[in-house]
Amino acid sequence: MIAINYHHLYYFYVIAREGTISKACKKLLLAQSTLSAQLSQLEKALGRRLFDRKNQRLHLTDDGRMVLDYAQSIFRMGQELQDTLKDRPVSGRLEIQLGVLSGTPHAYGHALLEFVLKEFPHAHIDAKEGSIDDLVSELREQRLDVILTDVSIRTPEHDVIDNHLVGKIPIVFAASRRVASRYRRIPQDLNGAPLILPSLPRQAYHHIQDLLTQWNVKVNVVAEVQDVELARRLAISGHGIAPINAYTASAGISEKALTILGDGKSFGLYESVFLVTQKRKWPNLILERILKKFRLRSRIL
Repeated sequence: MIAINYHHLYYFYVIAREGTISKACKKLLLAQSTLSAQLSQLEKALGRRLFDRKNQRLHLTDDGRMVLDYAQSIFRMGQELQDTLKDRPVSGRLEIQLGVLSGTPHAYGHALLEFVLKEFPHAHIDAKEGSIDDLVSELREQRLDVILTDVSIRTPEHDVIDNHLVGKIPIVFAASRRVASRYRRIPQDLNGAPLILPSLPRQAYHHIQDLLTQWNVKVNVVAEVQDVELARRLAISGHGIAPINAYTASAGISEKALTILGDGKSFGLYESVFLVTQKRKWPNLILERILKKFRLRSRIL
């Protein structure tokens, strides 16, 4: 039996992912004639047609879908091997690659990094921020070990990506002491009050809008911002009341720069925090500890 040419199998894998040979050529930096010839050699070696060619597009055959399933497993394991060796370098210094979804409160990322450095003082952390699509792509390709996000990531049922809930943080109404002195009662005093609201796609946006409708109050929206730290700073500067998570608010409390309105109540508003991972045969040692022990809890409620 002739062994499979794994270079040819990889080329097939890239063609199937990209959808066309021309796109795969750009990805692999190969000539179209070369790639077409090597795909033909793989089909000949396997004795199966892997693509149907219709309207100048490639469509996987039933055999092609089965081969793609195997190819995905093979190359995912290869990527995992490289990442596992990188996470356990010869020097013995453990490494972890963290992704943080853009717009996720910085306080959550800070808490996660503090946890890692406390548990593994000599670890090396590579942290980056990005969009869902970019971070999930890097997670699939083993360039990230975990994603920190304030929204769960939905994937197909057969996928190998998991969401781990690590915290439900109350959302509180915070303001500078000067502003808070005029709006002590929630929700009675909110009519006409200056509010600094979260913007889409923050999960808190709809929750707060629904609550204001339920209370039947009309506020003066002075700003809508995605960055929670920016909202906190605007509140400290006296520009309005900011509904923000208790983790972020606590920094202002410690500086005696923010006051929590309504006796510190969250009014049933919470922000969920998730760690998103991909199933691996040999999990990252730091990630195993994070999933087992890391939890976010409110500091002020």
